[in-house]
Order: sequence, then C-alpha cells, then structure tokens
Amino acid sequence: MFKTLSQLGDFVNPATIITGAVLYGIGALLLVLILLIVFRKKVLVPRRYTALRILAYSYFVLLPLLAGFFGMKWGFFNGLRKDIKAHTTVYIEHIPSSIDAKTSAAVSGFLRDNKADLSTLTTDQLIDAVAEVIYTQYDSLLAHQQTLQQGSNVILPWLVKLTKGKGMAQFAKHTIHKLLKEKLGLDEDVSKELMASRIDEVIRMGLFAKIAMIQIDHFLKGIQKGILITLCLLMAIPLIEIIIAHYLLKKKKTTPQPQPAMSQV
Repeated sequence: MFKTLSQLGDFVNPATIITGAVLYGIGALLLVLILLIVFRKKVLVPRRYTALRILAYSYFVLLPLLAGFFGMKWGFFNGLRKDIKAHTTVYIEHIPSSIDAKTSAAVSGFLRDNKADLSTLTTDQLIDAVAEVIYTQYDSLLAHQQTLQQGSNVILPWLVKLTKGKGMAQFAKHTIHKLLKEKLGLDEDVSKELMASRIDEVIRMGLFAKIAMIQIDHFLKGIQKGILITLCLLMAIPLIEIIIAHYLLKKKKTTPQPQPAMSQV
C-alpha cells in the first residue's frame, strides 16, 4: 500500500484515497461492534473453561479491530479504482505513445506475412488471431519498457507484474478481443484489407492504454474480492466457536443430572 501511494503521488493527492480507506475502516469497525452488542447474550453464552470465557470477551475487541483493518484495506483499493477511472487520461500520459505505433507495426506485419492464410478466416477468427499478436506485443513491450528504468514510466513496472500468470494473460487476451469486436463489429461482407485498416486505426487510437486500464481495474477488483473472502473466513472461526458453545450448553441442560444418594437410617 505504501509503495502504491508513493507512485500515486506523481498523479494525484493520495489524501483522498487514504481518507476513504479510513472511513471504510471506521464504518466496518462500528458495524461489527454494534452487532456484537446486539447479540452479546448469544456471544457470551456460558463456557465450561476459563480460557474459553476469556476468548468470548476478547471477541468484543478482536473482531471490530479485525473488521476495521480489512475494511480499511478494501476502502483503499476501492478508492484507488475510483481514482484511476476519474484520472485515466493522466495515467495514460505516462504510457509512451510509441508503444501503440510499435504494436500497429507488428499487427501490420502479421497481416501482410499471413495474407493467404488469413483470407480463409471469418472476421471473428481474424480478430482472435490479431488479439493474440497484440497481446504478445503488449507483453514484450511492457517488459522492454521496464528494463529502460525511465522515471516517466512509473506505471509500467506495475503493469509488468499484472501480465504475469496464465489467468491474467487469458483475461488480457479476452479484453483485447472484446475491444476489437466493439470497435470493428463482425461484418463478414467487409474485405480483409478494409478490416486490416480498421484494426490499425483502433490500435493507433490508444488500444494499449485501454487494455492497461482495464487490466489494472480487474486486478484491483480481484484484490478487493480476496480481502472480503479472507475477512469472511476469519469471521467464521469465532462463529463456529460460538455455535459449539451453544451446542455444549444445550447438551448440558438436556443431560439428566445424577441424583444424590439417599442416606441410610
């Protein structure tokens, strides 16, 4: 989080994101605390052992703090996503414009060198083939820009990390395919030459930057989902303990108590 904030300082004032994170953290803390107070009789059901009784009281401290911590993390990444969407043009300015030109050249070369094979493909299949070329170029150009260590490209090292892994690679290819479809359509009557011209036009209109912004948003959304899943799993531990405590208490009440032996006269 601190590393991300230091990079964000080159674009916007991180105070807005930090404020949102703090508010979400306080909100989550208060929500869990109120729920604990409302259900305190259920939480503080009698336990057999002293350690379990201490644990029951500690829930009133640990659970709100835990919820506040994860709420703050979720709020931080939520604010980050909103900021990126609101200042997309600012972030895009830090992506070299030469990247789109190089990507366009790679696609043009691919279409020219494979003209005979591509003539037999449908428009949808052609878009699939082009999307694969664009992704390969996208990945290699990111890695090359990372080695340059240019101060103006502070967002690129982050993008390089996001392209690694089969899941993210598949998502990037799907994103490229979707963007091309939206811009080009699937008109089978259009000649392959005209389609190639349209593809080149779409690439030069900043396709690379759009892919990067969508990929970052998807990545941050995944982090938020992971935070919620982790919080739910951690919250399940005390919930299970409380359920077991209720079960043992109920079992104790339903178990007949041994009667004291009658004294003989």
